[in-house]
Amino acid sequence: MKNLYMVVIKITFITLVLITFTGCTNKELYESIQPKYNESECRKLPPHQYEKCINQKAKSYKEYKREREEVINQG
Repeated sequence: MKNLYMVVIKITFITLVLITFTGCTNKELYESIQPKYNESECRKLPPHQYEKCINQKAKSYKEYKREREEVINQG
């Protein structure tokens, strides 16, 4: 009976940890796959691509999420 109690506690703990991390996962995943443009990387490009590289700004997660929800609601 004591083993069953420990198993239930472990499963509950693991479930709570997974639920906690799931809230952050989508935003962190989105931000981690966004290209990181810094000046040193842009300098490696040909001159005609340098300006575009420097001026490129990644879309924020908030903007991405809003646009995604608009597309989902349209369909």
